[in-house]
Amino acid sequence: MNCEMSETRMRILQLLKMRAQMSVGQLTDALHISSVGIRQHLAILEAEGLVEHQREKLERGRPHHLYRLTEEAHSLFPTTYANFAVELMHEVAKFNGLGFINKVFQSRMQSQMQTYQQRVQGKTLPARLKELALIRDEEGYMARVDENGTDYFLIEHNCPIAVIAEEYPDVCEIELALFRHTLEAKVYREEHLMRGSHRCCYRIPKAAQDEPA
Repeated sequence: MNCEMSETRMRILQLLKMRAQMSVGQLTDALHISSVGIRQHLAILEAEGLVEHQREKLERGRPHHLYRLTEEAHSLFPTTYANFAVELMHEVAKFNGLGFINKVFQSRMQSQMQTYQQRVQGKTLPARLKELALIRDEEGYMARVDENGTDYFLIEHNCPIAVIAEEYPDVCEIELALFRHTLEAKVYREEHLMRGSHRCCYRIPKAAQDEPA
């Protein structure tokens, strides 16, 4: 992100990336800053073309504004040179076919799996999941772990390879297989960026943690 941008505005962008849209009140509660201060930061971000808003009508009271990121703002988050990678894949596919691209993805998964498994080796499922989220966060996926009474959730708020996934959707299925092998557990994708969600969310049942994936 822009190193000259204030820490508060960077945090606002991160929150909007993670939650899709938020009101001034929600941002105030999250950042513990006055609503006046939040509005000033939002005004600057809107002027820079990074944030936009829409009016939400409430059943009672005055309508309020919901703020969200613009397409330009999404480009501030890690993409790992995805556009360049897609162009290279197009060139490779011309000579070797789409099947070769999938072989490349499979080979990459094998390399990732070795690295992932080294870091989760000997850990319980909850610990493996936390370590996997840490790995993915380091790779730019803005990952975290959540849970309820029956399930764990691996949530990724950013996709550095989104441009690649749009062109070659098989890479998403290969990633899902990578998670299953790494966690040695059943993993179900509940939300998907490629299907219109603002995040990818994977559910891991607690009751099945000792069963094969």
